[in-house]
Amino acid sequence: MENQKKKIGLVLRIAKNHNNYGSSLQNYAMLSQIWKLGYDCEIIQYQKHVSLFKKLWMVIQMFRIGAYHDQFRDLKARISMKLRRKFADNIAIRTFAVNQFKKEKIEPFVRVYDGFKNLCNGSLNYAFVVVGSDQLWTPMSLYNKYYNLLFVDDEIPKISYGTSFGVSQIHKLQSKQYGEFLDRFNFVSVREISGKNIVETVSSQTAKVVLDPTMLFTREEWTKEIEISKVNTTESYIFCYLLGTNQEVRKVVNELKQKTGLKIIVIRHMDEYVATDENFGDEAPYDVSPLDFVKYISEARYVCTDSFHGSVFSILFHRQFMTFYRYPIQNKGSRNSRIDSLFKILGLENRIYKEDIFNSIQNDIPYHDVDVKIKELREDSLQYLKNSLKISVK
Repeated sequence: MENQKKKIGLVLRIAKNHNNYGSSLQNYAMLSQIWKLGYDCEIIQYQKHVSLFKKLWMVIQMFRIGAYHDQFRDLKARISMKLRRKFADNIAIRTFAVNQFKKEKIEPFVRVYDGFKNLCNGSLNYAFVVVGSDQLWTPMSLYNKYYNLLFVDDEIPKISYGTSFGVSQIHKLQSKQYGEFLDRFNFVSVREISGKNIVETVSSQTAKVVLDPTMLFTREEWTKEIEISKVNTTESYIFCYLLGTNQEVRKVVNELKQKTGLKIIVIRHMDEYVATDENFGDEAPYDVSPLDFVKYISEARYVCTDSFHGSVFSILFHRQFMTFYRYPIQNKGSRNSRIDSLFKILGLENRIYKEDIFNSIQNDIPYHDVDVKIKELREDSLQYLKNSLKISVK
């Protein structure tokens, strides 16, 4: 009975000033689903104190396993903001919009633990701990002992919901460590088929593939959520949301513009500054919250994206869309696997761009069949969440 009085601890990536729309929306969806199931939930936030020695050690590990690409990209973005005042000002506008969403929807449920010792002791405050979706089990996250729940007491049940490795393969130097933390979990679910293969290769666990939390909401539920959006479009447009820097993709989108006569509304410089994007697109709003982002997709004539969540919301709102690979197919550290997995499950492999954007983006999408599959997967995913939470309480 004592455990039933305790809250659920939820581990999510909710870093302030991190203005990724997909992360914000899936965090909100994850939190909302647990509340809807009738559980009292609290987000566990870890305030780290990292010594200079530990930072240097992390840099060494980063190069050992080849996980330095994201860090270099982040460094380039910071340098760009120092050198380009207008860019920095625009990103500040976007960040404020995203932070306001977090402040209203997520931060009221956050509890901060300062330092690793307090984080470990704090795990005793919870009946069980759930690590949510997003790319939380990436190669570099292994060492922080947070997203892998190594801070949680051995006696407290541990659950993952739709957690992603972000890569399709784990470096052999890390296989043993991955297996050790995965074997501490009571229930393991992942977001991609490749993630299931990783779990079952490096550990003794059996993993279940579940839907991304944003897809646990129906189209009707998201439509209700975006009623408060300030976006008010009056004419047809192509919505372009690109995280990568591939110039060929921009060329293809411009071809679509020329053949359709539609304007391009683009969200620029999401992960880093792309100089050529200053001349790409007809409208480039920055005061865009996560719900505004969804609204733009919901009303677009066409959507062009290399983003997982850009693809997800295009599917939920029955848009004519085309998804581009952000990374080269041969790149072992690429994040293409989550898109490949979702499209394979839903039978949408032909929405990956190959050639002739004008004709391929207009090809019929069997949304009736897709909706049936999503409904079945949603029910199955929610049942996994219900069962794991219920058994953990007992």
